[in-house]
Amino acid sequence: MKRKASLLGICVVFIILLAACSIEDRNTANVKEDIKEAVVDDAEAVMDQFVINEMESFSEVKVDSEKTLTSQEDIKTIQDAFYHAKKEPGAVDMSDPHYKVLLGGDSYYLWIHESSGTIMNRKDTHVIYSLSEEAAQGVYKLLDSMYLGD
Repeated sequence: MKRKASLLGICVVFIILLAACSIEDRNTANVKEDIKEAVVDDAEAVMDQFVINEMESFSEVKVDSEKTLTSQEDIKTIQDAFYHAKKEPGAVDMSDPHYKVLLGGDSYYLWIHESSGTIMNRKDTHVIYSLSEEAAQGVYKLLDSMYLGD
């Protein structure tokens, strides 16, 4: 009798673990799809504009830093970078963001360096996404020319 109860307990734990893994996989897919939907409904289409602000901190935008991108080539650079970003595992503890990007109806924080970049949806600050090195380089050059080229 004890053996059957132990076996039943092990089966229950195993089923719970399988269910938890399945839920995590679906959540990961949904978060990734949310970014893709925010970027564009059709991966080939390009949005009309992006609004970008330099940031002082998570809650403070630099005064007079708002820029609006309307060049289709520049928009596509950022759109593609966000669309192909990869979700990073683990807990999130980030420094103040460099930029805030308004993308469709969503707003994202952006940390960008010459060869790396990270984005975070402001609605879900527990998840970050990494840009590929190539995408980060393109976004960095674009933003560098926008803000330092003034």
